[in-house]
Amino acid sequence: MDQLYTQAKSEKFMLRLPEKMKEEIRRMADMDGISINSAIVQRLAKSLREERIGDQ
Repeated sequence: MDQLYTQAKSEKFMLRLPEKMKEEIRRMADMDGISINSAIVQRLAKSLREERIGDQ
């Protein structure tokens, strides 16, 4: 991926998700062999990059 997110560089953030969304993210994370947290961070980073590109 773009950047390595380590615990030392991270902040804890509590997030509530609808149960079905969490299960979908869990399935996708399992398929990719990563944690749910990593899956969320990767998708959020991608979304933010795409938004920056769209704003140019």
